[in-house]
Amino acid sequence: MKKRIMRILWTSVALAVFMAGCGKEDTGANADEGTEAGEAVIEILPEEQSAQEQTLPQDQPTTQEQTSPQDQPTTQEQTSPQDQFVPGEQASEGVPQSREESVSGRLVVIDAGHQEKGNSEKEPIGPGAAETKAKVAGGTKGCVSGLYEYELTLAVSGKLCEELLSRGYEVMMVRTSHDVNISNAERAQIANDAAADVFIRIHANGSDNSSVSGVETLCQTAENPYNADLYDDSKALSVQVLDGVVNATGAVKRRVVETDTMSGINWCQVPVTIVEMGFMTNETEDALMAAEEYQQKLAAGMADGIDAYFAAKE
Repeated sequence: MKKRIMRILWTSVALAVFMAGCGKEDTGANADEGTEAGEAVIEILPEEQSAQEQTLPQDQPTTQEQTSPQDQPTTQEQTSPQDQFVPGEQASEGVPQSREESVSGRLVVIDAGHQEKGNSEKEPIGPGAAETKAKVAGGTKGCVSGLYEYELTLAVSGKLCEELLSRGYEVMMVRTSHDVNISNAERAQIANDAAADVFIRIHANGSDNSSVSGVETLCQTAENPYNADLYDDSKALSVQVLDGVVNATGAVKRRVVETDTMSGINWCQVPVTIVEMGFMTNETEDALMAAEEYQQKLAAGMADGIDAYFAAKE
C-alpha cells in the first residue's frame, strides 16, 4: 500500500511535465520485428536449451561479429539515428507517466534491453545467489540494418509507452536514453520499487544460424528458487504477449521459454516477461525491425497482450 501511495505521488508530479505523453521517436532508420515460420502452438521448453537457434540469454552477446564489445561505445555513425530517444522529450527514468484520462490505475514498467556500453562487472544471478553474471551485456546487432539491439529496443519501447498511455495505463520507462549504466538486477528492482502490475522487458534475438527467425517470450519456471510464486502470472503474461505480437505482426510464433538463468527475471517481485521480438541475425527480420511501421505493430501487439492478461484476471 505504501508503494502504491508513493506511486500516485510520483504520478501527480509527472503529470505536470508529461501532458504530451510519450511522444514520437526520431529513428532515422525505421525498425520492425518479425518471427520465423514455425508451430502455431506454444511450446514449453525446459530450462536447458541445447540448440543454437534457441533463445540466447539476454545477458550474453550473440557472436563477436554481431555484438559490439561490452565495454566499448559504438561509433557516432552507428548510433546517431537513435542516439538519444526520450519519449516526449520530457520523460524521466524511474518516474511513472500517465495522462489525466487514465482510469486503469495499472502501472506497466518497460525495460528497453541493454544500453550503449555493457558492464562486465558481476552481480548475483538472484537474491542470495552464489552464481554471478555480467551486470549487463552489449546485445546483438542487425546484420542488414546495422542497428544495435539497444537502439532497437528503445525505439520499440517508446512506441509501446505511447500505445499504453493511449489505452489508459500508467507507464514507467527504465531507461529513456542509451548512455546509462543499469544492471539487470537494478532494472528488476526499479519495477519492484514501483510496485508494477507487470514488467515488460524488450529484447531482440540472435543466432549463429541466419535462417532462424521468430518471436518468443520468456519467463521463470515453476521451480524458480527466487520467485516461483510469480510463475503463474508471468507465464500467463508471456502467453498473452506472445499471442498479441504474433496476431498484430503476422510473424511466426516460436514458444514461451521457461528459464531460471536470467538475472533480470530472478530479481523480480512482480509479474515479468521478456519479449524477443525477432532475430537481428536474420536478414528478413532485421529489415522488418528497421521499419517504423513494423515497430508500431510490435508495440500494438504487446499492448494487446497486456490488455488480454488483465482482462483474464478480472
